[in-house]
Amino acid sequence: MEREAAESVIRKLREFVARLEDDERALLAALLAPGVARALADEDEVRGFDMEEWSDRPLPEALVAALRATGMRLVDLDDQ
Repeated sequence: MEREAAESVIRKLREFVARLEDDERALLAALLAPGVARALADEDEVRGFDMEEWSDRPLPEALVAALRATGMRLVDLDDQ
């Protein structure tokens, strides 16, 4: 079931991204890039080093403001 859900969410994300404007696609990429980089990282790499390249690249201020305005918060799915 998990694999099917994962494949479904990736398919839906690709369909969603295809409908975005270039600037919207770039902002979404800024949000998703760390997770995608972590997922595609070489398994032999020490955790932490694979994320280093993203640490000095801040999100665009407009995107930060829009996220904060939503009241959205992150929840660790493992704690659910």
